[in-house]
Amino acid sequence: MTNESLLAKKQREMGFLHHFHHLGYDLIDLGVVEKFEWTQLSHDDLHLMLNRHKWQSGDNLFALRSDWTNAIVRYRKQYHLRADKIAYSGPVYSLLKERHQLGVETFTDSIPKQIEVLGDMITFMEKELDLSLSVAVVSHNKLLKKILSPRELEDPSVRKFICERNQDALKHRLGADHPLIGLMDQAPTEQAGYLKEHYPELTGHLNELAEWEATLKSKNVDYVYADMLALPNQSYYKGIFIQLYGENQTEPVASGGQYTSSSKAFGMAINN
Repeated sequence: MTNESLLAKKQREMGFLHHFHHLGYDLIDLGVVEKFEWTQLSHDDLHLMLNRHKWQSGDNLFALRSDWTNAIVRYRKQYHLRADKIAYSGPVYSLLKERHQLGVETFTDSIPKQIEVLGDMITFMEKELDLSLSVAVVSHNKLLKKILSPRELEDPSVRKFICERNQDALKHRLGADHPLIGLMDQAPTEQAGYLKEHYPELTGHLNELAEWEATLKSKNVDYVYADMLALPNQSYYKGIFIQLYGENQTEPVASGGQYTSSSKAFGMAINN
């Protein structure tokens, strides 16, 4: 990394923190090494451990931070942090790579307030990073949870075939008459209607999905795609999850979604 690129990276980080400080967000910084107790590991902790650098010392388990949201939720519970909106910046480490994240979290079940935080992040990306958002993909984790059994949903091969949209492999794995195959047979524009017809109990979730889709369209994202077959990239997402793409980019520049802390919450992070 050259001097110029290092300075640009640090200036972008400071610019992000100053921007959200002036918007009334509380800033937070946490240590990169996290300490766990075996008896208090949550389901999400255990899921994330599969992809973390970790080691044991005595009765304690230590790991490099692999996800900011999970770390903030545990910190918030431990120290009874009452901040409604938080902004952060720092590295996360997985077994495969290091990333630097600029992110925001809001701890509220108010959809308008969550949407406001999403808008704050998109505005920063467009105006401060000069980033034109080309595509937004939005989905809801309750959809596939209704169509698939817990065992099917946890099956690595099923998840792989869904991500690949490999209908033939899914027919072989699940059966040609499985409801997922019926959904995949529909054109993308018809899938929401198909789910409402066959699973009327999902109507509320689908209406919520449509609300977020409309919000993203109002933020001047070129193309907004409601994906009924998307799998969240984090196990703790409990509702809407979103991926944002820049022009001609195949990897999301930012992602986030709804989850549950001590109350409902929403977070979004930019990956550098």
